[in-house]
Amino acid sequence: MKIQSLLNKLAAEEAAFLDAEFLAPLLPGRQVRVRIAGIVCTLRVVGEAAPGWAILKALSLDTARVIARPGLRQIRDYLALFPAVRLLLLAPDRGDWLALPAQRGDTRFQVDGPVRVHLATGVQPFQQIVARFDGGAFWFQEVDRRRSPAIAAYLRDALTAETPPADLHKPTLTAEERAAYQSLYAAIEAARRDQVEVRLEDALAHAGADFAAYIERADAYTVAYTVDGQTYQSTVRKDDLTVLSAGICLSGQDRRFDLQSLVSVIREGTEQRRIVRMGEDED
Repeated sequence: MKIQSLLNKLAAEEAAFLDAEFLAPLLPGRQVRVRIAGIVCTLRVVGEAAPGWAILKALSLDTARVIARPGLRQIRDYLALFPAVRLLLLAPDRGDWLALPAQRGDTRFQVDGPVRVHLATGVQPFQQIVARFDGGAFWFQEVDRRRSPAIAAYLRDALTAETPPADLHKPTLTAEERAAYQSLYAAIEAARRDQVEVRLEDALAHAGADFAAYIERADAYTVAYTVDGQTYQSTVRKDDLTVLSAGICLSGQDRRFDLQSLVSVIREGTEQRRIVRMGEDED
């Protein structure tokens, strides 16, 4: 086909597109993508444009506006154009949901780690869903009714109870559901450790000391830190950072101090050369 014929065909399809209405998912950022003559175009949405499914009318080849909201049947017909994939929901994230494959043997998709599912509503962690993949994104279709909701409820209760993944005891759990639980459990544990570190760092920084590391125990933290270039290790209560063991000799007065005030005691003792570390003999 000659180049002029191709240009004429493209112009005709562009003109037809400008006369038509189209359905598309609208995300925060107010942009939609459409395919015209095999070419993917991005249109900026003007006017009222809440995120969700929308029927739009093109104003030009780079702008459009919402004219209506589609019905459930229209959305389902649109999603049916793309292959279905079953996913396990993890947690909401910036308006989307993170999810992992519910069937590892599905070789149609190469998924490494959690994926984003757009426009998922009325859902909870660990539910199995049906999503549609358009080649670039996963779109929520529905909760998968083939999987009992009791499974997701069991996993949510276990997570609330901080049950370690190895202690899950439900015969019907799949390997994928166990992996989803492990992923979310590890993420929560990491976030909690980060919060502990921030708390300890902040307490020490206010006293002019530098946090190094900590070990969590049943009801206490053993904290390593430096004061004026010297490293110390103390054990403090989790709830209020009251000192249980200062790591230096305080003549049995350890619990009169918290982590922050202990730094002042160490600095004063150092200046007066009166610091004796536990396990050392006084001069």
